[in-house]
Amino acid sequence: MLDTDVLSRAVPPRALDVVTPLGQVRFAVRVAGWDVPARPELTWGLGSGARLSRWRHRAVRLDVLAGPSVPRLPDGFPPVTRETTIFRVLARESLDEFVVQAELSGVPGDAEGGPSTGERLDAFTVENADAVVSVGGPDVETLRHCSRAGQHVPPYWSGQLADDAVELTGTTITWQLPAVERGDYAELWVSVAWSEPSEQPGTWFAVDIDPARVRRELAQ
Repeated sequence: MLDTDVLSRAVPPRALDVVTPLGQVRFAVRVAGWDVPARPELTWGLGSGARLSRWRHRAVRLDVLAGPSVPRLPDGFPPVTRETTIFRVLARESLDEFVVQAELSGVPGDAEGGPSTGERLDAFTVENADAVVSVGGPDVETLRHCSRAGQHVPPYWSGQLADDAVELTGTTITWQLPAVERGDYAELWVSVAWSEPSEQPGTWFAVDIDPARVRRELAQ
């Protein structure tokens, strides 16, 4: 993802949680039977305000690039704050599973909302009188398209991704991804966006990202 040999700004490791006005987005990752600890081994701070975190295991190296970026929204939408988390596994051995879960916890009792889908996106939105929050990432067809195009995920995933590989349940999204062969890598991205309440909130549009562009912005 990044050449860590040229990075010098080591910072204290911390969990990947994203704090929003309507609760905290918590991530859980499981790779080949390994439940990834909440805190990484190593973390570097980047000039963009993002951070690169690393976990190492016998079978896999997990790098996570996470931080803020400015969404490009149509005119008329209120300002939106966005945090994107990009997970990248590098298989040291063949991996039989790659699971990422994002859960918005601590949601106020007066907040309402639920799942929504688009052409490239699986997401949910919750809102109350104080804020609107959306959490989302790629749907199955987007991951298949990336696989066929040789981007982000292995080329053999296009025929292996199950139709129900992405599960939306309340304020939780789970990606149950296929095996990753030794020497290959796979990426999964999740965005969290929030704004003040509006008749036309832009948070849903903000979490429908171009992962390559956002990764470039975070990696600066």
